[in-house]
Amino acid sequence: MSFTLRQWHTDTGEPEPEPAVRQTPIAHRAPLGPWTFEIRSDIPLSPVDCERIIASIVSPDGAGQDRGDVPADAAVRAGAELTEALGTGRRLDDYLEDDVSPFIRTDFGDDEAWRVVAALAMAPGVGEDAAFVATLTCIDNPENDGLSIDALLGKIGDRPTYFAFLADTVTLTDPEHPILAVDTGPEETGHERGRTVRILPSEMWGIENNLSIANMDFADFADFADAADPDGVFRGFA
Repeated sequence: MSFTLRQWHTDTGEPEPEPAVRQTPIAHRAPLGPWTFEIRSDIPLSPVDCERIIASIVSPDGAGQDRGDVPADAAVRAGAELTEALGTGRRLDDYLEDDVSPFIRTDFGDDEAWRVVAALAMAPGVGEDAAFVATLTCIDNPENDGLSIDALLGKIGDRPTYFAFLADTVTLTDPEHPILAVDTGPEETGHERGRTVRILPSEMWGIENNLSIANMDFADFADFADAADPDGVFRGFA
């Protein structure tokens, strides 16, 4: 899969795309503040998904810089922000004692697909849900390549991580990018340790927000997905 996100300062005009980029169709283009963002993808992306990706980007404002220096500086800053957001190099063990919602990459065959999924998962909701966002701690480290559910539960042990999200091979290759959610809480408190459900990236804000404040149980989402969709993917209560 080929996926490219371009940005430029609108007043300076669009820079000439690299030859390899020109071969990828434009999926979406939109202004955001003083910037223009463009998404190119060789797989179909809905306008809503494209808008969610763009909305998740922290756009530099270019204040106090010469106009000619903005694009290069923006690229450096955007790259640093992306590395931080994707959790590049983070070790899972360093975050299992914290009150976070881990989003662990377990397949390393497609970097661009991982970036797309992470951006969609962390983007705000749409419409009346635009105020909500999944607060995820991304873990992008090859030491988790092929991490199984049993191995994940072994790593967590009795530490207070009651749920985790995985970007596995299905997540990165399926057109809907369903993320694997895992119940990792202790059985003595009613958890079904090791139970899973797949969640569309656009619904991540709902499950993460509700699980993190214990407003709903993991089983609420898993039971609904099993009842509503034969493939067991949670696509929203509606």
